[in-house]
Amino acid sequence: MNGSTRARGRGFTLTELLIAVAIVAILATVAFPLYTQYSLRSHRAQAMTDLGTCAQALERHYTVNFTYVTAAVDPDDLPTPPNLCPQQSPQQNPRYNIRLSAVTANNFVLRALPIAGGAQAGDGVLELRADGQRLWYRNDDAATTTPQEGWDE
Repeated sequence: MNGSTRARGRGFTLTELLIAVAIVAILATVAFPLYTQYSLRSHRAQAMTDLGTCAQALERHYTVNFTYVTAAVDPDDLPTPPNLCPQQSPQQNPRYNIRLSAVTANNFVLRALPIAGGAQAGDGVLELRADGQRLWYRNDDAATTTPQEGWDE
């Protein structure tokens, strides 16, 4: 073996390394927004499920008491009766507050409101009514008389 013989390198060249970094950067710019949208949709779906569970509990209460009003009366003045409905959705790391409103003997309105400043903020207010209407106020105010979309959108 001659001392002037150069050993062949076994590492990456700078060009190969830059190409790999560029590919990772492109994948990250595409994947992160998709992941964020998926996360928003999954938490919205969880809130829809929790509203449905709460509505079922209110219907069971109505079957026994023939009114929704007594379900809304709570000594701790909580937004929804804790023995019937969850207060937030999901229970761990909540994204929505669940509220019971417009309660009469024969009617109720359940709303899932995004927690202000949370990851779900700005995603819109979900609403479930006693007559089965499922509404989504995408502009996040729930103040208009016509919702922007139903839950199926």
